[in-house]
Amino acid sequence: MKEFKNKNIEKAYQKVLNLLYVSLFLFALGCILIGYSILKNEKVEPVFLDDVIVNDPKEDVYSYVDIISEPALFAEYSDSSKKAYFVEDENYLYVVIMNDSTYNDLVSKEYPVRITGYTQYVTEDLKEVAIDTMNEGIEDEKLTISDYENLFGSIVLDLDMNPLFFNDLLLVIGVLLGFIAIIILIVFIWIKILYKRGLKKLSAEEIAKITKEVNDEKNAFFYQKANIYLTEHYLISLTNRFEAIPYKDIIWMYPFVVRQYGFRTSQSIIVVTKDGKKHTALSMNVITKANKEVYQEIYDTILEKNAKILNGFNKENKNKVKEIVNKKAS
Repeated sequence: MKEFKNKNIEKAYQKVLNLLYVSLFLFALGCILIGYSILKNEKVEPVFLDDVIVNDPKEDVYSYVDIISEPALFAEYSDSSKKAYFVEDENYLYVVIMNDSTYNDLVSKEYPVRITGYTQYVTEDLKEVAIDTMNEGIEDEKLTISDYENLFGSIVLDLDMNPLFFNDLLLVIGVLLGFIAIIILIVFIWIKILYKRGLKKLSAEEIAKITKEVNDEKNAFFYQKANIYLTEHYLISLTNRFEAIPYKDIIWMYPFVVRQYGFRTSQSIIVVTKDGKKHTALSMNVITKANKEVYQEIYDTILEKNAKILNGFNKENKNKVKEIVNKKAS
């Protein structure tokens, strides 16, 4: 913060700026992933399967066949729900792979029917089963596995495969990153507003005084774990905001404990000022012994700075605070 020439305050504000940088980075990354996914998912017209087999047999080519009869089952996969079928068009036989749901949907239609899918290289096991099935109708010269590619080519058509799943996943990740980036940006804007509010409450003289005090190495203490400054005359909270509270304005202070499953996980210091406003001076986890000691040291130091502070949350102190605030208001 340019108003204060102090490395600890500047570091605290830099953490706030880092939220902006993280937000912009995530948003840019999300846009890149979304753009890449949309580009890759552009609708592509399927290629005739026989053209792929003859001219450029390779995997993941979106292809089609216009079949004229019901597929004939010849093999089942033991490690999946898919099965292998023979299908035919007006000229050739092909091998296709599909699950039962796709098959049931297909046989309910009137032929000819256009089927589409993505090409995959045929496995040796599937070649062998296909040839054995073909040989069941041959009594004379049997086919061998070397005849497979002359009959069906080196690829099969998988009707259920979606090689674009990865692109769809990138799209989802991109949208999530964009959403997270927007949330972080909103948090950054809100914290920035809180910082500005804290500064607006201070006059130029007070800013100069605070600057002098935070740089007084003898009387100023910065507790990094709590992100709080205790100077000679001010309690300065740097937890997601800038708030300088003069000790003389504090009339009541008490701890606020957060428990989870019966264990104390975090603890705050609540201070109430003469105007009746409640402020969270700090909030930190007190699971470790070291953190407990830091918390207690901060608490005791604030009490030492102003002997008139009412200590602890109880009905008596609550009523006294009401009297003080009402008296001041009148």
